[in-house]
This record gives sequence, structure tokens and C-alpha cells, in this order.
Amino acid sequence: MDYPVVLLAKTSGSFLAAFLAIWVWTRIREEGWALLVLGTLIQFAVLLLEVLLIFGILSLEGAPGRAVPLWFGILQALPYLFYSMGFGFFVYRNRHY
Repeated sequence: MDYPVVLLAKTSGSFLAAFLAIWVWTRIREEGWALLVLGTLIQFAVLLLEVLLIFGILSLEGAPGRAVPLWFGILQALPYLFYSMGFGFFVYRNRHY
């Protein structure tokens, strides 16, 4: 799945999103936006970690009997947790009842 063109596209798109997220972070005052920006930055960091793993610069040494360490699985799920919390703040702030 990680062909060089796909990896380059994912990395460049994620870099652009992280760059714009840092730019937006200086101008925000709402919790929802802050959580979305944080999720984007963490997702970029996870992608960089995956690129280092693909090129063999880093290696994952899991516990015996496990293929992937627990911290790496949590790190991959963390951006989606921040995205859902950010959207939850948007829903909470814009409720009309």
C-alpha cells in the first residue's frame, strides 16, 4: 500500500495541513478549533514516524507476542480523538434549543 507516490502524496498533503494548522493556531480563540489543529499536528507527527519506520531509520520493538507496541497504536488513534472532541465542542457551542 505504501508505494513511493502514495507516500509522497500523503506526506506532502499532511505537511501542508500541518503548516496551515500552525498558522491558524495563532489566530484561534475557540476550543473546537484548537482541538482540530492539535489533531492535525499529531497526525503529521504520526505520519513522520511511519515514514521513519518505512525507511528503516527507526524500528518498533513490541512486547513479546505483539506485533505493534501499545503506545504506537494509541498514538495513531489520538488524532481522531481530538477531531471528535473538537467537533463535539462545535456542536455544543452551536446548539439551538
